[in-house]
Amino acid sequence: MVGAEFCRKKLEELVVVIRLKPITYLSICVLNAIFCFVATLGNLLVIRALWNASSVAFTLKKMFLSLAFCDLVIGLFSQPTLAALYGVTVHKAASGNFDFDDYCPVIITFVMAPTFFLTAVSFSLIAAIAVDRLFAVSIHLRYQELVTEKRVNIGLVVLWLSNVLTTFFFMELPSHNELLAVILQTIGLILITIAYFRIFQVVRHHQNQIHDQNQIQNGQAMQAARVKKSALNAFYVYVVSLVCFMPSALAGILLVVDNSRLSTLVAYNATSILVLLNSSLNPLVYCWRYREIRNIVKNTVKKMFLNRQMAQ
Repeated sequence: MVGAEFCRKKLEELVVVIRLKPITYLSICVLNAIFCFVATLGNLLVIRALWNASSVAFTLKKMFLSLAFCDLVIGLFSQPTLAALYGVTVHKAASGNFDFDDYCPVIITFVMAPTFFLTAVSFSLIAAIAVDRLFAVSIHLRYQELVTEKRVNIGLVVLWLSNVLTTFFFMELPSHNELLAVILQTIGLILITIAYFRIFQVVRHHQNQIHDQNQIQNGQAMQAARVKKSALNAFYVYVVSLVCFMPSALAGILLVVDNSRLSTLVAYNATSILVLLNSSLNPLVYCWRYREIRNIVKNTVKKMFLNRQMAQ
């Protein structure tokens, strides 16, 4: 059966941690139960705001919408199911029952596989946004010609489908799934770091040109300013993601090097909190950095409170 060995491996890890460090799963349970509401409400508000926003470039809006949708599903599915799984596990362990054989093969696979898929898609979209912003500042005069709606749509479909394949390998290679996750995270972090380093090199070069050439047209100056702001806005999403995904990558490397130490296994499990927390923080980044999105969200929240007061 697909994922049976994967399930057994995860079950063995779960039993080890719950016997020796049950506070780990209790913390994951509580924090995911709290932040699933933040991720759900925040991303619903952001999706509505992005849908109505006119100041965000159309191609970038599509990628942000795809990211917000993925984060929404994490809030609706991954965080609640993980909270429920670990909550039940802690409750059983507290009563002295360490028999979790009924978790396999369905329950653990049902929770873990979609969670890996969704977090992989979210991370991939952040990398795609970094590459898109690099194109925007590097070839801004031809950007709209090369980065079309059709190409963005195709790219998003390929991105989602490729992560289905990645998830399949993650489940079918249980003895190497941490290595696979580490490789993908490391490549992604290096890619988006290089992309943003290059972005700010280009933006700084454009700024110097604007200052040195007084004859530059106002339209070009405004376009350069918009590109700089858009790149900076996307950069904040990257910084938040770096904080959320880097600990998981580092803990994964330690686990690959030595998977026999309890502290390494506990650290690897604990970093999943930060990975899923990313889905709750992304909406805050959108609202804070994009004025139009922030205003739409504020107005939506105000209307919600007014309607509630009128209903009472």
